[in-house]
Amino acid sequence: MDGIAEVAGEEVFVLHLIQARDPDLVGRPFFAAYDERATWFSDLKPAFGASRFLVGLDHG
Repeated sequence: MDGIAEVAGEEVFVLHLIQARDPDLVGRPFFAAYDERATWFSDLKPAFGASRFLVGLDHG
């Protein structure tokens, strides 16, 4: 997790992967909807109404 930011008027968590099965995903930023109750990655939901964080990233 890189931090919290406001993007397009929405408060979001800014994240990036430090390792992944697909090396093209490593270091690529992505966003999760801000949730003050989230304590683990599995608690997060993609920001901006997206159905997934990154194409190729399995979540759940």
